[in-house]
Amino acid sequence: MNRISFKVTGAQGQGINSVGEMVAKGLKRAGHHVFGYREYNSVIKGGHSSYQLDICDCHIESSETKVDILVCLNYIGLKRDLGSIKKNGVLLHLIPDWKFSAEDQKILDDNAVKILYLPMEKILKEHGSRPIVGNMCVTAVVWGLLGRNYDTLKDMAAEQFAHKGEKVIALNHTFIDEGKKFKEESAGDIVIDVPTPDASRTDDLLVTGSEAMGMGMVHAGCRMYAGYPMTPASPLLKYIADKQNDTKMVVKQAEDEITAIQMVSGAMHMGTRAATATSGGGYDLMSETLSLNGIIENPSVMVLAMRQGPSTGLPTWSGQGDMLLTIFGSHGEYPRLVMSVSDAEDSFTLMPDAFNYAEKYQLPVTILTDKHIAEGLYMQPQYDLKKATIDRGVVTDQKELDKLVSADRYNPSAEGGVSPRWLPGAKAETYCAQGDEHDGAGNVEEGGENATQQMDKRMKKMETMKAALPEPELFGDPSPETLIVSWGSNKSAILDAIKDQKGIGYLHYTYMWPLHTAKFEELSAKAKRTVLVEATFQGQLAKLIKMETGLDFDEQILKYDGRPFFYDELLSKLS
Repeated sequence: MNRISFKVTGAQGQGINSVGEMVAKGLKRAGHHVFGYREYNSVIKGGHSSYQLDICDCHIESSETKVDILVCLNYIGLKRDLGSIKKNGVLLHLIPDWKFSAEDQKILDDNAVKILYLPMEKILKEHGSRPIVGNMCVTAVVWGLLGRNYDTLKDMAAEQFAHKGEKVIALNHTFIDEGKKFKEESAGDIVIDVPTPDASRTDDLLVTGSEAMGMGMVHAGCRMYAGYPMTPASPLLKYIADKQNDTKMVVKQAEDEITAIQMVSGAMHMGTRAATATSGGGYDLMSETLSLNGIIENPSVMVLAMRQGPSTGLPTWSGQGDMLLTIFGSHGEYPRLVMSVSDAEDSFTLMPDAFNYAEKYQLPVTILTDKHIAEGLYMQPQYDLKKATIDRGVVTDQKELDKLVSADRYNPSAEGGVSPRWLPGAKAETYCAQGDEHDGAGNVEEGGENATQQMDKRMKKMETMKAALPEPELFGDPSPETLIVSWGSNKSAILDAIKDQKGIGYLHYTYMWPLHTAKFEELSAKAKRTVLVEATFQGQLAKLIKMETGLDFDEQILKYDGRPFFYDELLSKLS
């Protein structure tokens, strides 16, 4: 595996993402495998943020800890990030008369880092332009350092700014020429070799996990979305709202999370596929309604985009600390499905499954994602947009409807615990959907025998559903000496880390609850070493597996600083 990377750093509001995304777009068109990763603080402007783009000769979905090119738009990157430059790397900065400390200069000298100062203030002054336009000049310098053709960059700029007119396009072309001039005059012989392209991938999409999930919801037949902005779930709300005119979905920004989940629950009860998304704090507010859906056996689909807690915690950073919350959170015992996505592929493909399971088994479904997936930029093959398999789980045949009576709705004798569900207005027989314990028709009934029967009926659905869920997936060595177990966004870094490793297998969990353990028990019995990888303090999946099997892991590689696992970081810890 041959890979390189570059990172742009600066303050929020300086247009950092635009530099990284423009380079990503150009390299993708040439068939280079790319992955983009953002870091930023929870402020609108200011703070320290970065955009890292990794480039490889094979498919990647993770980042590495060190970069070949570091671009610093302000002085903070020069103070914080010099240690992240690889040996023989390049530092490009815009700070006039900057003096490196003796310690920093030693780091640069020891790694033979080439230092380039781009006089952006002078260039902007010569053209009478705003600072944001200077990013095109920075992009052009990076483009040149990667040995790319400038005509391609000009074509992309013309496409991007076509809606703003020829004057804006010409201005950006001027700054591309300035970047080209600087590269040729100040760094003519400096080129970072880009890995070999893959001609079969030039038509791939560049999408974030949030965009992929939004497309997946539309593909799954979701017709209504209600949400309240909360990072890192907000990009999903924004994407779906931006596409509202095309999809004709009903999109509602509710006044709070409670309203959002109740809108979704009401829509699903009436027969419209609906979804919401939030983060940990919003889930806490929504959990009472999830419990209501549990007892009235009403389907709901909710995305929990995780960030590092507790409380507000690190609102713009990543984590996996809410997994056990979704399994055991909210009051009382009721059936539920918790599933997790890992990248832009299954953020799309798992959406029809989520809605199908919710409706077929009449229960709340929570989909776990995190900031790293939600905002990561993935190079994704075109999705299969053939009509998704839809299982509404409702009785629609008129002959069957005619046979039903009210007491069938929550019939405790229903096969597998799944009783008939019909939509309001579908027939004369009605039932009551309310949060008290009830009889078969939904009427309040507090008798002990009835309570036991109804709880048994509801919880029986867990075993019925579990039998239909896929087992965890094994990657790598089919009979591994070292067995890694993990879930969610960790998958990408793990797969990149073990690409060329012998004797290592990775067991990836997508369905967190109910939990399949047979494959883990079989593989762990033969493995010499079992390792949990997770972005938590407690090792939550290890606790869950021990609860279900009594088995412990030999090692746990845990991380809880808000940053994702980097592939080379994992590789060193697994060695």
